[in-house]
Amino acid sequence: MAHPDQLTVEEMEADLDGIAATYMATPHSVMFPRILAGWRQAEEFLEGRGGLKVRRQVTSFAGRYGFYLARLALNTGDDETARRFGMLAFQHGDDADDALLTGTVAGLRSSLAYFAGTFQTAAEIAAAARPTADPYARARLAAFEARAWAALGDETRTRHALDAMADDLFTVPQFGEPPFDDEAVAGFTAVALSRLGEGTEAEPHARRSITILEEQGIRRPEDYGGSLAALATALLNRPKPDPEEAARIMGRTLDLLASYPTRTVLHRAHEVAAQLDPYATLPVVADVRERLHHVRPLLALPAAR
Repeated sequence: MAHPDQLTVEEMEADLDGIAATYMATPHSVMFPRILAGWRQAEEFLEGRGGLKVRRQVTSFAGRYGFYLARLALNTGDDETARRFGMLAFQHGDDADDALLTGTVAGLRSSLAYFAGTFQTAAEIAAAARPTADPYARARLAAFEARAWAALGDETRTRHALDAMADDLFTVPQFGEPPFDDEAVAGFTAVALSRLGEGTEAEPHARRSITILEEQGIRRPEDYGGSLAALATALLNRPKPDPEEAARIMGRTLDLLASYPTRTVLHRAHEVAAQLDPYATLPVVADVRERLHHVRPLLALPAAR
C-alpha cells in the first residue's frame, strides 16, 4: 500500500493549483484523465497509513479532486455522478476541516439544484452555506443565491443577495472557481436581473462582463457563454425586445459551444431559445433553433480506464 510523503503531498498540491489555473479554459475531455488520476492516487494513499498532518492534507486534496470530478459531471449533464463525487468531496472537506472545500461544494450543490429547476433548494443551499464558508467562496455563493431567487421572481431577495455578492470580492485565484472579481459581479448581476425581467437594467452589466472577458482573451469560455446568454435574455426582456439581435448573440454562444461544449451554457441557450418561440418565423431565429439541436451529443466525457 502506498504511503504519501511530504514530497508527494507537495506535488499533489502543485497539480491541484495547475488544475485550478487551467480548468475553465481546458476542454472537459482533456481535463478529465488528469483529475481522475489525481483522485485515484489520493484515495489510494488514504487507504494506507501516514502521519496525521500528511493524512489531513491528502484528505483535503482527495476532496478537491473529487470536487473537480463532480464539476466535470455537472458540466456534462451527469447529475448522479456529480452528486456522488460532491458528497464525497464534502465529507473529505469536513474531515479535513477545509472550509474552502466545503463552501465550494455547497456552491456545486446549489448549481445542481438550479439546473434541475429546483430553485428554492438552490437558493437555500447557497444561503445556508454562506455565513460559515471560506471568504473566497462567499461572493459566489451569494451570486448563486441571487440567480435562484431571480428564477423564482423574488426581487427583494435577489437584490439583497446581489448586494452581499458585491461586498465579498477576491482577485487572487484559489482552489475551486475563478476569483470573484468585477467581471463576475457584472456577469451574475446580468444573469439575475435578466431572469427578473429587468432587461434594460441588465443589459449594461452583461455588456461589461462580455467586454472584460474578451479583453482577457476569453480564458473562461463557460463564463463568456453565460454572459452572452444573459445579454440575449436582457434584449428580449426590455420594453422594445430585439429578437434578431438576441438570436445573433445566441449564434455566438453556439459557436462557443462547438469548441467548448458545457451543460451550463447549453442550458441557458435552451432558455433563450424558448423565449424566442414567438419569433420563430424570423430567419435568424429559425437558424439558431436548428443549430441548437446538434449541440448536446458533444457533451459526453471519455470512458474512465
